[in-house]
Amino acid sequence: MLIDSHGRKVSYLRLSITDRCNLRCLYCRPQDEWTFIPHEQILSFEEMAELVDVARQAGVEKVRLTGGEPFARKDFIPFMGRLHAKYPDLDLRITTN
Repeated sequence: MLIDSHGRKVSYLRLSITDRCNLRCLYCRPQDEWTFIPHEQILSFEEMAELVDVARQAGVEKVRLTGGEPFARKDFIPFMGRLHAKYPDLDLRITTN
């Protein structure tokens, strides 16, 4: 079980799939200009799946997939399918626009 610095159980993992988005909302991008993270610095889906595996073993019950816009990333839907197939009881949610 994961415990935070305040002694609370950590029950969810938040994964930012990409910083790319088709909108420019002030909430996410208050600046006029935005520099995207280089592709080689973004976790691969394989690396994210490994993180989910470790988190599940530690008792995490929920995974939140966010962005940017998660659906802007190629192969996002198959990645979600892989997570659901491996962990059908996982509370898997997406933050999207």
